[in-house]
Amino acid sequence: MSTALLKPRYWLAHALEWPQGEGPYRECAQALAPSIIPRQMVSRDVADILAVADAYQKAHPTRRLVFFSDLTLWLDGHGSDWGRRGTDWEGGLRQLEDAPAPALFLTLSQYHHAILADSSRQGTKIYFGDGTVEQVTPETREKARAFMQQTLERDWPGYIGRLIADGKIRTA
Repeated sequence: MSTALLKPRYWLAHALEWPQGEGPYRECAQALAPSIIPRQMVSRDVADILAVADAYQKAHPTRRLVFFSDLTLWLDGHGSDWGRRGTDWEGGLRQLEDAPAPALFLTLSQYHHAILADSSRQGTKIYFGDGTVEQVTPETREKARAFMQQTLERDWPGYIGRLIADGKIRTA
């Protein structure tokens, strides 16, 4: 089996709308491996999201899990944004959700979901039921990233292996 499929250089994760239902954890995020998405088969918006993700990861080569919100913050730090690039990021993310490409849906708490989605410059404030408030710091963000990355490192190879075994992905 291809190492590039089983252990991609990095994953791109983005938050989905928080789903209805009971329980503290919900399937509320999608992670995919940009390196296995054929760029010639995607829209301009998706291609731009993936190009920015590739550039971001190249600038942060030790980062194996990139949040879509990292890309938004990175563009902001460089005096740009999705609108200035002419990219419909919401439409692009919807297309990635529906793309015929391998993607894992992550089950997260609202806490981790909020961190994944946060693209504010100062870090969002999370309010808990007991009245405490936590400011999301870069350290908090990295702990959440490490948690999600461990999940992907554990689950991705088996997921891809099943797709290959079921003939949904060809390796030759």
